[in-house]
Amino acid sequence: MKILFLQKRLLFPHDTGLRIRTLNVVRYLARWHDVTYLCNVQSAEEPYLEPMRKLGLRLETVPWRETRRASARFYCDLLRNLVSSYPFTAQKNFDPALKARAAALLAEQDYDLLICDTVMMARNCIGLGRLPRVLFQHNVESQILARHASDGPHWLRRGYMALQCRKMRRFEAWAGRQFDAIVAVSGHDRNFFEQQYGWRHVQAIDTAVDIEYFQPSPAPAAPDRVVFLGSMDWLPNQDGVMHFVRHVWPRVMAERPRASFQVVGRNPPPAVLRLAQQPGVEVVGTVLDVRPYLAGASVVVVPLLVGGGTRIKIFEALSMEKAVVSTSLGAEGLPVEPGRHLLVADDPAGFARSVLTLLDEPHQAARLGQAGRELVRQSYCAEKIARQFEAICLEAAGLVHDVGPSVAAVAVDQAARLEEGHLRSGVRLVGGRAAPLEQSQVRSDPARLSSPKSIHGVRLVGDRAAPLEQSQEGSLL
Repeated sequence: MKILFLQKRLLFPHDTGLRIRTLNVVRYLARWHDVTYLCNVQSAEEPYLEPMRKLGLRLETVPWRETRRASARFYCDLLRNLVSSYPFTAQKNFDPALKARAAALLAEQDYDLLICDTVMMARNCIGLGRLPRVLFQHNVESQILARHASDGPHWLRRGYMALQCRKMRRFEAWAGRQFDAIVAVSGHDRNFFEQQYGWRHVQAIDTAVDIEYFQPSPAPAAPDRVVFLGSMDWLPNQDGVMHFVRHVWPRVMAERPRASFQVVGRNPPPAVLRLAQQPGVEVVGTVLDVRPYLAGASVVVVPLLVGGGTRIKIFEALSMEKAVVSTSLGAEGLPVEPGRHLLVADDPAGFARSVLTLLDEPHQAARLGQAGRELVRQSYCAEKIARQFEAICLEAAGLVHDVGPSVAAVAVDQAARLEEGHLRSGVRLVGGRAAPLEQSQVRSDPARLSSPKSIHGVRLVGDRAAPLEQSQEGSLL
């Protein structure tokens, strides 16, 4: 299968959940298929071009310069967006030069599939040719904005977020209908898309972790060390960490005065940097490798109050046999069992008590970590989840009659677990739901897997010709 994969940025350094999730898929797609990866690139990112090429894909880049956050231009862009029908992130991530390069690539070569990574990039994809399109949707973006609108610390930010939420809800619902298939990252997100947007072409994959990279460390953890891991230029992480330091950490310090809390993640803003003034708090910031910090943690915390999708950081911690305390929202969408794989608490007193329990009882912390490692090792390694993604792509491209067992046995089992809490066999994914599986197989002719699937306005679906509608970008309203 010949794939054009469109993203905003390179996947290195893999220092955000979005990049990690996409990398876990792309590295395997590039082994199994012919992948062209198209993205913007800034001059400072040039050292990461070679790691991208080493994935085995064809890399195409378009120069771009990002507006620095908190700069005068950034705030001017926020103000200008008030009169736009598009949400700020969709406007920010649209690049006419990038879209023109994508159109040129599609004209030069016969691609089987176009993959758009996140709805914020959708404007760069919609209206490009007549080939099948897949949207990889890492979050329910409107839901995140709605939570910011209700929980923001200042009335002005809450008002702006409420406006962005309304714009995003319209844009997200409209954009999703321009794609042949949508990949959600949890059953929770898929249900939202179906119920709120009326989408019937959504399928969910599981959260993946590179279990070879995130291995348990033989070195002992630092006594009373609590760690948060996450990109600190993402608002939900900022709000969660500040809430933890203000309302949870003093309760921990009251009983464990020698305890330490490390905030590990790229680009912490001034408000987060100031947290280091609190007793026992260290803001580490950007690091090249998060594993030494996870290895040193006695407890890993995920105190998120706002968010969407799923938290890869939880699976990374579990893969290293670390005890985790999370809010319910932090663990939302993950097939983890509170008390067996991690502890869950939502109020400050309960969260602090859970952290203290694990610091006081290292045997319980070890038991949780071992159970968590076994969970991700058995079912959530990156290659298995990449096969789930591949199965959806093959079906969208018309290269299979159904998502058959030869490609998607893992996808079937994982989807059943996500929905029912236990394994079922003999089912396939139909619009994100489980249905009886017929024994249809992926076509085995390699020539067909690399041949174009759209001719004169039709594409092959199974052995049938289906008309193609050419969706052009237009008014959201």
